[in-house]
Amino acid sequence: MAGGGLVRHRAPGQSRAVRIFNGTLTGIGELLITAGLVVALFLVWQLWWTGIDANASARAVATQFHEKQVESPQKAGTKHTDAPPVMEQVGYGETIGMLVVPKWYGVTNNNMPIIEGTGSDVLDQAAAGHYTNTQQLGELGNFAIAGHRRTYGNNFRWIDRLTQGDKVVVEVDDRYLVYSMVSSEIIDATDPTQMRVVAPVIDDLSWSKTPTERWMTMTTCHPEYGNWQRYIVHLKFESWTPQDTGVPAELVDEPTN
Repeated sequence: MAGGGLVRHRAPGQSRAVRIFNGTLTGIGELLITAGLVVALFLVWQLWWTGIDANASARAVATQFHEKQVESPQKAGTKHTDAPPVMEQVGYGETIGMLVVPKWYGVTNNNMPIIEGTGSDVLDQAAAGHYTNTQQLGELGNFAIAGHRRTYGNNFRWIDRLTQGDKVVVEVDDRYLVYSMVSSEIIDATDPTQMRVVAPVIDDLSWSKTPTERWMTMTTCHPEYGNWQRYIVHLKFESWTPQDTGVPAELVDEPTN
């Protein structure tokens, strides 16, 4: 004891080598904690903040799109089952229309833009992107779109909730098109035949068959927190409704916010 204070004694038998080993372990532990914090912050950014930013972009696109639209009476409009007008092709990055999935009300951004192209600059806007080499909306063949499952808006997060008969609605300049879910499948991201799912005639590896029906295909990553597979949903055209007559029956009770 010196000056009234307790003296710190080295633990008996603790050699210099042991002290170095313990110090190394402490350093490694601190590095692991720091790395864990960095990973946690990255996950927060990727799963949460990217969604905030992307949804803001999607809302801006939706607002701009709807400012140019014919206002539809909130009642069931005239249902046509004949061939709809074919959407004219737009340039890369331009807005085609809006996608609405009634099954997703209350669980995701459900008035998402459909934009030409499938690059990250398109999909990261919380938008569905149109595969540029597939048919136009309303055209015979396969109108195929992609969307993020997780991050950047989580657009297609709940794609696995769609079941046979569920409706998906696309709003374009002056009309609505309604598609009905027919089937789904899961394929490997490395599947060399994967482009068959967006072929004009689904499953035609040669892309040479002439289409006689109108389809829409939705694709996204699978599983929800991975990307080594793809979740595919195929939907068949059912009807179209001119906007000035009202909305499809599926949207009559659409939430306003």
